[in-house]
Amino acid sequence: TVTVPMPNWHWLPCLGGRSVRPLLERIDCTVKHLIAADGDVAQISPSLFEYSLKDAWEDFQTNPGGVMKVGGASDVDSYPIINPRGKFSLPESVPSDTKVALIGHSAGGWIARAYLSDREYGGKSYNGNKFIHSLVTLGTPNLNAPGPAFDGIRWVNRESSLLVPSLAVGGSGFDGGSWGDLTKGSYTFCSADGSEGTNSTGDGVTPIQSSLAFPGAETLELP
Repeated sequence: TVTVPMPNWHWLPCLGGRSVRPLLERIDCTVKHLIAADGDVAQISPSLFEYSLKDAWEDFQTNPGGVMKVGGASDVDSYPIINPRGKFSLPESVPSDTKVALIGHSAGGWIARAYLSDREYGGKSYNGNKFIHSLVTLGTPNLNAPGPAFDGIRWVNRESSLLVPSLAVGGSGFDGGSWGDLTKGSYTFCSADGSEGTNSTGDGVTPIQSSLAFPGAETLELP
């Protein structure tokens, strides 16, 4: 097992519901290097990407979408084509007969779904289904909800079919009415109709009805 090797600050250009193409580049690079290394995780360097604070600042200024409609659009299909900064060198060859499993936690789950698609996201098709044999989402908000933070989720939910065998996992042990304002607020944020999260259960961040709302996937509820 290997984690996409990136520090938390690499997320900064994507805050506010903006394009996740910077993250898709990192997933694509990691997956292809892992396949090329025949699964030998020791060959996956912690510094697989070249990305500086200057790159992050420039991405933060130009990465499209989100609350501020950077680039003039919030809808994914209307994003201007802005290539992420940084260097994500790919292996010289990637065997076509080898695939890996992909696991995404929280937002990483729906971003993984975008990676699998053969549709263009921000001007690029990643076609990850050619390299991934199965997907597991853990506590991922899969349900359409109001606001630009869910534009990417609405985009992946327009996929016409399930691209690889998938499992959506969600927890239900935290009640929105008794686990404090953070949990209640998070459940409200993820609600399809904006209703208060008091009556929802989930993992403390994502309500169970959203975690399991992955069209076509098998589901697993953890207490």
